[in-house]
This record gives sequence, C-alpha cells and structure tokens, in this order.
Amino acid sequence: MLVVAKTPRIRVKITGTGAQKAAVLLAGAIEGARIIEDEETEPLRGSGWFEKLEAELTAGRALRVYRDNAGLTLATLSEKTGIPVSHLSAMEHDARPIGKNIAQRLAAALNCNYRRFLSAASPAGHRMAAMGNDTRQG
Repeated sequence: MLVVAKTPRIRVKITGTGAQKAAVLLAGAIEGARIIEDEETEPLRGSGWFEKLEAELTAGRALRVYRDNAGLTLATLSEKTGIPVSHLSAMEHDARPIGKNIAQRLAAALNCNYRRFLSAASPAGHRMAAMGNDTRQG
C-alpha cells in the first residue's frame, strides 16, 4: 500500500506486519494524505497508453521537453552547448539528427542521460544515431 500526500509530494510504501496501522497513523499525521491499496495501482510500463506515448516521443520532442523543464530558451541552450540556435531548433522539430557527441553536450547542459536524445523511433536519421552510426557533429 502507498501513502500519498500532495504537498510536499511524498510517496511511502509500507509493507509487512502492522503496515495497515502504520499507514493509517502516517496518513492521519499529514493533512491531505491518503492511503492507496496495492489493488488500486497499475504499472505504468507495459500499459497501452504508455507504449503509445513512448512511441510518439521522438528525440526532438524529448529535447524540447527537457529544455522547457530546465527553463532555458534556445539561445541559452545554445550558449551552454555551443550548438547554433538554428541547429537546436531543427533538432527539436526532428529535421536534424542528434548524434552521440551532440547528445552528450545537450545532456550535460540539461542534466540528463544523453541516450534520451538517441531515439530509434525518431525520423530523419535518428535511427542511425541510435545505432551509433551517426558521425555528424551537429
């Protein structure tokens, strides 16, 4: 079972002897907390919704999401990585492939794993990048 509180967002999994009593005590101590039984949860991976979403999320879309989440403009990301704004824009629109070297520079600036930008599902040559065959720098 899980105890979930919205502010601050906390998830606690409690198992074993006395789990129900501990969960009730914890939920009572935190305003807005609620208990979710294991039967109410569903694994995200493997669900049709997640598989569809994952298939639609190209390397370019991922780049845009990570950049937006970091609160960076294309110009700021360009300054941090040394990649021209026009190249970054083309990458976000899946019109320019992202090679390993570029992915590593992007990941360093965005504090994430570079492999996220090497999606095999992306168009315009991203398949080659995902297999490690893309030798282009930008």
